Amino acid sequence: MNLIDAGNSFLFIIDIQDKLIKHIENKNDVVNSAIAAIDIFKNLKLPVLCSEQYPQGLGKTISQIDVLIEELKVKKIFKTSFSCYSSEENIEIINSFKKKQVIIIGIETHICVLQTAIDLKKNGYDVFVLTDGVGSRNKTDSKLGIKRLSSAGVSLINLEMMIFELTRDSRHDMFKYLSKKFIK
Repeated sequence: MNLIDAGNSFLFIIDIQDKLIKHIENKNDVVNSAIAAIDIFKNLKLPVLCSEQYPQGLGKTISQIDVLIEELKVKKIFKTSFSCYSSEENIEIINSFKKKQVIIIGIETHICVLQTAIDLKKNGYDVFVLTDGVGSRNKTDSKLGIKRLSSAGVSLINLEMMIFELTRDSRHDMFKYLSKKFIK
């Protein structure tokens, strides 16, 4: 098990889309955690990637997140498969980051998050799932997804762990700002 290495990681926002989010049991937690994670990665000048599952049918990334990622010029990948790491084009985009640690946030825990995390892990990535930033339509599915992720060797983290691991030292330029803003 590894700690997050800021120089070797990127944030991956999975499928937080218009027609999906309204059915997610803990949607407010997912959205708030995603907004916080984007802000953290923006302030640390770390890369972010976003996926959309069949946007023609499920809509775009929700506006609260879309406006933030557009400002950062975040690359989006589009998919019909449940894993983001399945088409050659998307694999190429993910690999182009040349980072081996992926921090995942998004929906649904037991489907797209799970399949993406396991595929990334199988392909040599060190995968971290932000548990306060993932969700499913019901709590039971989400809990089962988290259990499977843990069994597969995926690291389960929360927002506070992510901040402390990305900064590593209270003297880090951004630690005071991030801790005041996000740590309760």
